[in-house]
Amino acid sequence: GCVVVVHSSVVGMDDWPAYNEMIGLGAWNGRNEKDGPYVYWQDGRVVYDYSPGPAGYHGLQHPSTITNRNTDHPILQGLPTVWEHFKDEIYARLRGPGRNMEVLATTYEEMNGAGRHEPMLWTVNYGKGNVFVTLLGHAGNDPELRYAMECTGFQVTLSRGAEWAATGKVTQKTPQDFPSKGIITLRKGFKVPFTAFP
Repeated sequence: GCVVVVHSSVVGMDDWPAYNEMIGLGAWNGRNEKDGPYVYWQDGRVVYDYSPGPAGYHGLQHPSTITNRNTDHPILQGLPTVWEHFKDEIYARLRGPGRNMEVLATTYEEMNGAGRHEPMLWTVNYGKGNVFVTLLGHAGNDPELRYAMECTGFQVTLSRGAEWAATGKVTQKTPQDFPSKGIITLRKGFKVPFTAFP
């Protein structure tokens, strides 16, 4: 089997150990050092930080620069190393088991004047299955608040991540409209893929 996890799906089910193993990192709902380390990128490598503290933080929604950390991974192969993501709710300070996890992409996020490169895309090998996690893709209760999902980068990495989770490979080519350093691209025709809005 395979699992694809999008944005706030890392918040719930904090009391389900298997789910926390599957998602690798989680946030809020009382998560803290008992649930595992903070995980972030520093000096060219993943850091596992076991210092105490709560899990989960986000500031106001804003654009962010995404840096792909493993450009050889099938999900990222052929994509620009650095690209711009449109206005989104950027999650930071996640923690969890982080086992069998590979950080694919990060963004720099500040909290109270201190910042670090936080994971935005990652994979987890769970049993015989593949898990793909993206923290991108916030959508509020207003159907007009879907701009994060209109970002071409979000759509393409989600689609490629889902294919990889299901098959272990990616056949999708890099689209010409994929964002790059300093350039945001949107696909305004995107429809919210659920019926959460009245």
